[in-house]
Amino acid sequence: MPKKAFSLIFCLFVLTTAARADSLPIYHQPNDKNQAPYETVEYLDEMPFAADAELMQVDVLGIRQGDCIVITCGGQRMLVDGGENQAVRTRVVDAYLKENGIDHFDYFFLTHAHDDHLEMQQRLIKKGVTPDVVLSPYDENDSYTLWNDYKRQLNKAGIPFQKVVTGDVVELGGATLTFYRWNDKGLTMNNHSATAMLQFGDARMFLAADIGGETQHWLLKTFGAEAFKCDVYKTAHHNRTATVTEFLDALDPGLAVNTNTRSSTQVGDKQQDRRDIPRYYISTGTIHLVTDGTQWYVWQEAVE
Repeated sequence: MPKKAFSLIFCLFVLTTAARADSLPIYHQPNDKNQAPYETVEYLDEMPFAADAELMQVDVLGIRQGDCIVITCGGQRMLVDGGENQAVRTRVVDAYLKENGIDHFDYFFLTHAHDDHLEMQQRLIKKGVTPDVVLSPYDENDSYTLWNDYKRQLNKAGIPFQKVVTGDVVELGGATLTFYRWNDKGLTMNNHSATAMLQFGDARMFLAADIGGETQHWLLKTFGAEAFKCDVYKTAHHNRTATVTEFLDALDPGLAVNTNTRSSTQVGDKQQDRRDIPRYYISTGTIHLVTDGTQWYVWQEAVE
């Protein structure tokens, strides 16, 4: 059993959120060390939030390539994926955990069973940095090579794991994550990824995992464009390819976060450039995003 109760809300999935005409205001800390965010943006030297404001923070760790995302809100914390178990990445993760005094998570969320998303979670558990529960698109009956190894580890460690399906909503402090996953047979592992809309107040960030164009079309056809309007878009599959035009129209983000190097994402970068979308790449440092639910403040911290 988990160390403390977790809130996994199963609900009838009725999307009623109306699309907003514009993203919430996004302010950026001045940074003369690199060119990000590459577009004309509004800069502020300090966060614009009231001293007593409740905040959500999303840290996208600068592991060069791969998803390693920490969401903190209302005293709770979630790790989304984690990246590969390689020295260049583990140094960044270990330094972040040490700097922030983190030795426990309320949740690990695994979007899909590929090594560049799963290995770091396994490594952290071995080091004693454990979650109360692991959320993923899989359960005991699912059988994939890397997932089989992971679930054996979780069972041995006594860490429960919970399958999330389309329509499930998880509460994290004052934030929510609403999950979407295409579960048809015959899909690639990437197109089977579990995606999530993270929301705090009116602030929304779409976590696209590694979904490809087929799944993007399915999401639009099934739920409609209004479900995916967001302020921040964690791009699909590390921005290696362009996002489907109609899906990017629906997202209409005020900021893109690319979990890759810019040189490895030329097609996606050109697409964002044509649309004047401000963007950051984790290859040049950890990206910090903070919101009070009405506006965002973003800065990038170079990795030593």
